[in-house]
Amino acid sequence: MGILERAAAAAQSAELYEELRSTVDVTFRGGEIEKVGSREVLGRALRVIEGGRLGFASTAGEDEEGLVQAALASAKHGDPAPFSFPTLSSGEKVEVLDEEVLALSPEELISWGEGAVQAIQEEFPDVIVDVSLSRGTLEVRITNTSGGELIEKRSHLSMGIEVQRIGEGDIYLLWVGRTVRRRADLVPEALVEEALRYLRWGERVAPAPQGQPPVLFVPKGALVLLLPLMVGFSGLSVVMGTSPLKGRLGQQVFDPKFTLVDEGTLPFAPGSRSFDDEGIPTCRLPLVEEGIVENFLFDLRAAALADSDPTGSGLRGGLLGRGGFRSPPTPGVRNLVVRPGEGSVEELIAEMDKGLVVVEVLGLGQGNVQSGAFSNNVGVGFVVEDGKVKGRVKNTMIAGNAYEVLKGGLRAIGGPPEWVYGLVYVPPILVEGVSVASR
Repeated sequence: MGILERAAAAAQSAELYEELRSTVDVTFRGGEIEKVGSREVLGRALRVIEGGRLGFASTAGEDEEGLVQAALASAKHGDPAPFSFPTLSSGEKVEVLDEEVLALSPEELISWGEGAVQAIQEEFPDVIVDVSLSRGTLEVRITNTSGGELIEKRSHLSMGIEVQRIGEGDIYLLWVGRTVRRRADLVPEALVEEALRYLRWGERVAPAPQGQPPVLFVPKGALVLLLPLMVGFSGLSVVMGTSPLKGRLGQQVFDPKFTLVDEGTLPFAPGSRSFDDEGIPTCRLPLVEEGIVENFLFDLRAAALADSDPTGSGLRGGLLGRGGFRSPPTPGVRNLVVRPGEGSVEELIAEMDKGLVVVEVLGLGQGNVQSGAFSNNVGVGFVVEDGKVKGRVKNTMIAGNAYEVLKGGLRAIGGPPEWVYGLVYVPPILVEGVSVASR
């Protein structure tokens, strides 16, 4: 008897989510190869509905009976389950498997890492360079007691470069990286050039502007503004009344320059898939159209509570998708896309008399994220004077509210966009209304 059959015999209904993750990993530490290896992990997650309550358990082991019993035990104290598991049927197939990724050999990944180390240390011989590379597949299978089966195999490829520059009384640490599904979407040379640009900009330390100067969030830094929105557009947050967007559907909440879409079916995008982690077909879901709130993100539970339809947004792994099968589904984004405008990072900098460029913050998510508030130390940031970068900042903090900034302080949305953490596709964003302070 299989897991689903055992669960069905003891519960009203059940759902089994299985994922087989196969990867080849290459890591460099201090410019030298540290590890080349492969791994394969089979993860299983079981949800049951028993007594009108939802139970959940997961395992990467072989104890099938233990998984069933753990899920049943958690249902005794689980949340009410106002929904039923859907009959699973195949819909439109989304392109998510790139054979070129699967064909990448460990030797090719090693050559990318060696090239990155060499290029960076040729210009900055005193820095410490770490590189991580990974390629592989994720095969997902979903079954439930309502019937049907869904299977999909997805490719993934990532490269990250971390650089440390250590001086007397000073440590400069920066990281650049990409996570993609398609080989053509990862250009190692572009990542190296990005790291070199920030190293050049950061050769000297400059005092940060104080008060509320213009702040340019490069694509990675823009996650400071988008993270509160990811929480706010969750249908569960809306139903529970913790989202500032509750009751704002159809209203002008943001600047007309701001358009935001969750692109679930974008071919080969990092978060694309044919179905979500509950088996609901994915879709293109406009969230904001020229500043007007259009939709919210619903998984099965949130949709039932809101008397709405699921949007194929039931995702495992938590807000940033890091937990994998070990987390139950919640409303989340597939590929969060900000419609770009015009102007590269350099061109937007040229428009700033005096301001701050934010590349990365420490403690992403600090502040009252539900309300939109953020308060972060700047990990990597640069001072701009007379349209030119003058140096990097130290001991500097930024604070503000994403909703207020994106409504009354949105000065420009640049282009082109970049993928950030395989989660958002965002251009640089120039804003006002962010408080900057140093110590």
